[in-house]
Amino acid sequence: MLSSGEERPQAEERPQPAAGVPAENAARARARLGVAMFGVLLAAYAVNAMDRMVFPVLLPDVRAEYGFGLGAAGLQSTMFALGMGVTGIPAGLLVARMRRRDVVVLGTVLFSAATLLTVVSAGFADMLVWRLLSGVGEALQLTAIIAIAASAFARHRGAAVGSVNMAFAAGSVIGPALGGYLLSQYGTWRAPMVAFGVLGLVLAVVVVVAVRRWFTEAASPVGEQVTQVGGASRLLSRNPMVLAAVTVLFGLADFGFIGMYASYLREQLGYSSGQAGLVVGLSGLAAFASIVGGHLVDRINPRTAVAGFQILGALAAVALFVGSDALWWQSVWSFLFGLFASAGSYVALAGCLVKSVDLRNAGRAAGLFVTAIYVPAGFAGYLFSLLATLSNWQAAGLIQLGALSLIGAALTLLLRPQDFSRPVPPSAPVTEHLETGS
Repeated sequence: MLSSGEERPQAEERPQPAAGVPAENAARARARLGVAMFGVLLAAYAVNAMDRMVFPVLLPDVRAEYGFGLGAAGLQSTMFALGMGVTGIPAGLLVARMRRRDVVVLGTVLFSAATLLTVVSAGFADMLVWRLLSGVGEALQLTAIIAIAASAFARHRGAAVGSVNMAFAAGSVIGPALGGYLLSQYGTWRAPMVAFGVLGLVLAVVVVVAVRRWFTEAASPVGEQVTQVGGASRLLSRNPMVLAAVTVLFGLADFGFIGMYASYLREQLGYSSGQAGLVVGLSGLAAFASIVGGHLVDRINPRTAVAGFQILGALAAVALFVGSDALWWQSVWSFLFGLFASAGSYVALAGCLVKSVDLRNAGRAAGLFVTAIYVPAGFAGYLFSLLATLSNWQAAGLIQLGALSLIGAALTLLLRPQDFSRPVPPSAPVTEHLETGS
């Protein structure tokens, strides 16, 4: 293992240009190859999303077989979030000490094995363990992939992180549809779980074979002759801590929406299950714009990016909970909330947290993001239901989705944009500004 200050091992040399091939062409070839390998990593993450999103669809069948109550079934469905939350920071430390590709493979194998073990569960307790371990595997995989994106695509870190979220969106669309098909074809909830578990193990092998360590362990951007300067030398510095606090608030708001908005539509507005599914599905569809949000994050300063998306999310929350009950109104604003949250704040916070530190700490920052968003996710639904019980649905939405987002936007005033890391061409004069912490 390496200490945090040592150089990452370079077990594989970068591909060298052939004689007579201009260096610029060789750099372009490396960049194209790097994008292809990144696509393999995104495919592995998409399979993870398929597993996470298909399990709630299978819950009625699981409940019928095991006799779980509604509360127990809900805990099984969301236990992955706790696994992700408690693993995020340790995963960041692991990424700093192991090869990132190996951490991706480890996470992929772990969540795939947990998915397969779920189908042989004897009862509530061991199934809960497997669901928890699936979240641990996802945290390892996601943390490593974000760190790889930040290092390999320094000029386009926001877009790279956005593509990770877009891969999750693709998996979350494919998973329930394919899972439902396999369920109907084989007549058992175990069929899609086995299929996704095996597919994950296959992709782990593909990552080992196809993804080279010169890409995942890149100390400089792939295909780009630039140097990275700036960024905090440790996580306990102003910018990373401020962004972590905003991420916690965002996790409470976003997962409050994910967990309880459908119930609001059905119980308060009287929507049918089909209407509620349509409206909620539009918010998930908006995640496909994540790469666009990432490009925007790459072009404006971090304070403006994070605060802007937080304010827009708060406005969408107000429109959802005090606006019209009409289907078209809720549909439009559900899509916009998903756009500002999934394609906006999620991408901005992940990208900016990684930018807030120097390259050596990119993995730790990615782990901090995972912990900061998924630990509160485990309590977001409970908090929303408590607020609704103490007041009403509208007040709960305005407080948890609206007010917390505005508080997050206000916290961005504490950020120091000049202290974020940035790529600089070698020909440019460099004045490195490292934050010493506060």
